[in-house]
Formats: sequence, structure tokens, C-alpha cells
Amino acid sequence: MKNNRDDTLLNKIDDVSFRALFDQYWKRLVAFCQYHTNDDEVAMDIVQDIFCSIWKRKDSLRIETNMEHYLFRAARMKITDHYREKFKKENHNRCISENFCESINNTEETILHKDLDHYVDGLVNRLPCRCKQVYTLSRNSGLSIPEIAKQLVLSEKTVEAHLTKALRFLKTYLIQQPNEK
Repeated sequence: MKNNRDDTLLNKIDDVSFRALFDQYWKRLVAFCQYHTNDDEVAMDIVQDIFCSIWKRKDSLRIETNMEHYLFRAARMKITDHYREKFKKENHNRCISENFCESINNTEETILHKDLDHYVDGLVNRLPCRCKQVYTLSRNSGLSIPEIAKQLVLSEKTVEAHLTKALRFLKTYLIQQPNEK
């Protein structure tokens, strides 16, 4: 008898036959979808989408199989679509999150680098005049010890001594803890 009732629903869907179809399968479809999605709202949305689709296509819909088989196959396809969309969203959110974190890390590193440069510049300004000149020519201008000696009219040993003194001074202050600055 069930198949006969289903067969009449297959050929013509009107208000009465649609209501009978809905009453007969709604709870079973929702339970099926709840089992596979572990989410009551998603399950009800899926079943509602199935019945809405049937109603919208009622004039042109031709089902060549058993109605129960048709409805549960439609539910399986909707569940698959649900998980596909869920995976896409999670993957998209993960990518956004990774790019955001990378962007934050780059910004943080840039700020820390600028802070360190500012701090080193402050330390260099505390060096004695000749030490400061030698260090600046060596590190900022990229000159070698002989070139600095020639430019400042100093011996290479004196330039080495000034550079060693400057580097030792900077190392001492850079190794200290930040709250000791």
C-alpha cells in the first residue's frame, strides 16, 4: 500500500499529496540527517530544503523511483554538500587566520627591529666622539679599517682599538635585560 501511495505522489503533487508526503517522511528524514550531521538545526534545514525543492518543482518533477529512496538519496546528497561547504569554510578561515597571523608577526618584527635600531642609535650617540666616528664609518658606511684610518688620518691599530671599544660597549648594553636599559 505504501508503494501505491508513493506512486500517486510521483505522478502529481498537489497540496494534499505534498502534505501526505511531508507527514510520512519528515521525522525519518530529520532523524537520518541528525545522525549524519550531529546538528539538529542543520538536519532540519536540509530536510526543509528537500521539501521546498520538491514543492517548487511540483509541476515539472518526474520521479522514476520509489519516493522513499528518492528522498533519502536527496538527503545524502545534501549532507555531502553540507560537509563540502563546511570544509571549504574551515579551509578558507584557516588560510585567512594564517595570513593574518603572518601579517601580525611581520608587523611585530618590523616594530621590534625599528625599536632595536633606535636603541642602538641611542647607544652609539653615547660613545666618545672618535669611537662614534669609527663605528659609524665601519657599520653604516661599510668602510674597511684601512679606509677609515686613511679618512680620519689615524693608524689602523687606533681604528681597531676604537672599533673594539665601540663594539664592546654596544654588546654590554645589548645583552642586558630590556628593563635594565
